[in-house]
Amino acid sequence: MDSRSWLLLQPDPPEHDLPADLRARDRFGGRDCGWVAQMRPFVRHFSQPGQCVFDPFCGFGTTLLAAALEGRSGCGIEIDAARAELARERLRRHGVDAPIAVGSLPQTAIPRAIDLCLTNVPYFGCRWPSDEAGPDEGQLYLENDYAAYLHRLRDIFHTVRRALPEGGFCIAMVENLTIQDRMLPLAWDLAGVLRGLFVAREERLLCYQRDKQALPAGATRSNRSHEYALIFQKTRETPCIASTRAELRAMAEAGFAFEVFGSFASWLSRDDDTAPRPPGDADLLLPDDQGRFDALLHWLHARNYELTLWGEAVLPPLPLERLRAHWYLRAQRRDRLGRLVRLDLCLDAHA
Repeated sequence: MDSRSWLLLQPDPPEHDLPADLRARDRFGGRDCGWVAQMRPFVRHFSQPGQCVFDPFCGFGTTLLAAALEGRSGCGIEIDAARAELARERLRRHGVDAPIAVGSLPQTAIPRAIDLCLTNVPYFGCRWPSDEAGPDEGQLYLENDYAAYLHRLRDIFHTVRRALPEGGFCIAMVENLTIQDRMLPLAWDLAGVLRGLFVAREERLLCYQRDKQALPAGATRSNRSHEYALIFQKTRETPCIASTRAELRAMAEAGFAFEVFGSFASWLSRDDDTAPRPPGDADLLLPDDQGRFDALLHWLHARNYELTLWGEAVLPPLPLERLRAHWYLRAQRRDRLGRLVRLDLCLDAHA
């Protein structure tokens, strides 16, 4: 990869393509098999030789083959047992030993320790024929509700985040879709999901030669001339200490009761900001009172804070039972200079 924000991809050479006999054994003819050439630059740039590349939507093992060709190991998870076996056979023919578990995150364990997550996301709204039972159960591409689809993606990538080491990258290939002549902003919505779990680093635009073929009226259509590579990293993003102090003063002046605890509390007791590792947020202990909690949330919302429970956006009012189930609510905002304020709100059960 170079400094360009786009990549013009060429089809795989025959030796890297999905073999015809394996394609014939797939019930969809392998028509959704990705390109090794798509994945190799990202493996090369965002991991080191010998590290492990993970694909949570493994499919035909394309990402794992790309990892092996770049001197990395790999592992994956695939919900379709028959397709997982085709992927294993494909990798064996290349002499690649990469475990593939059958199932789906978060229920299925990742086969080994990982350093990079690199994947193509299953698309919403695919009109593929399904078996009456078994093989298609749990398939994301058959999820009927878009909000539920995004919620499942959030659960999957939340598990990926726990498995990645600090500094590891999570890269998802995705495109916006057109369904019934209306665009569904899947790439942008997935970026919002990932932004609640990781730090956004960059995007790449992947460009293809588009096949010009007629599609049935009303069918799900994708602009296959391009898609996005969303590049996120598991890392601490340091909030602005001065801005956070100012917000805490404003909160106190507005009459809200809270106690600062944790790492930010030690910062407040310092005379300077020279500690080697600044806090990642300000932890606040709030009175266990529904009325006062909702008033604070409305105040934060009016000041343009983004309110989330483990990456899922919420709006006031919020029942305290939901907060207790998630332990804390995150409130954060960023100003035009990039300065971040991040507050984690917890309940004081003894107040």
